[in-house]
Amino acid sequence: MILMVLAACQSMDKGDTKKVDVQKGLPDVREFDDVLVPREMLVDRDASFAYRGAGQPMGLLRMSGRVDAVSLTRFFKTNMLNDGWQMVSELRAPQSLLMYQKEKRLCVILIEDGTFQTFADVWVVPSNDSVDTGIRK
Repeated sequence: MILMVLAACQSMDKGDTKKVDVQKGLPDVREFDDVLVPREMLVDRDASFAYRGAGQPMGLLRMSGRVDAVSLTRFFKTNMLNDGWQMVSELRAPQSLLMYQKEKRLCVILIEDGTFQTFADVWVVPSNDSVDTGIRK
């Protein structure tokens, strides 16, 4: 009887391991069509705003997660280039800043390494020359 209980417990442990493996393999997220966000970052829906008008989506994603700030920066640098964004500027400090440009949009990514988690803000906005402000020169 003890052997049957041990065998049942072992099979239950294997089932849980499979669930964890599947979760690790989940794809990353695209809140904006062409800005990839790692699955490990949780989006704060109350502090974020995304708008999809006639053109491309724009807005702010405020996120946090238990990831390394250096690896998060590397993730964005690699994937933004893969998605056709051109790097405009980069500043590395306790709060790192990445700026990208694509067609008629800008993307600003602010990464802050906190004590227990890393914070990131991703802004996607139209560039000034693509917005009709109504002011004529």
